Amino acid sequence: MTFWMMLAYVYIPVIQKQLDVFKTSVWNNHRIRRQRQKKLPTRIPDHIYMCPDKHGGEKCGFPVTDEDLQEVAELSCALESTDDFLEDFRQECARHIPNTIQIEPDQAANASLYLKDNFDQSKF
Repeated sequence: MTFWMMLAYVYIPVIQKQLDVFKTSVWNNHRIRRQRQKKLPTRIPDHIYMCPDKHGGEKCGFPVTDEDLQEVAELSCALESTDDFLEDFRQECARHIPNTIQIEPDQAANASLYLKDNFDQSKF
């Protein structure tokens, strides 16, 4: 179980970073083709979102302030537990690999093996 948690500590930030890049640079910028018998907008998703009036739609969103987000977070208790791991486990991982955001996909396997070899399991 501990090694699976170590893998999650290393790989989840790596995968999330790659998903964010894909969403921004590929998915939301690809051209959607016209589909027969479908009344859906065509073109690039980001452009459709930013200029709905040019695609037969209307802007339905509304601004959300930081205060709104804070109020919802407090009402939902979402900020009470923000860690995916036990705090002691996260601290032990961070002692060996403090910044997982800097790990590139081709380094993730070595990083997880390094963590496995240097992690003090006697604490858990």
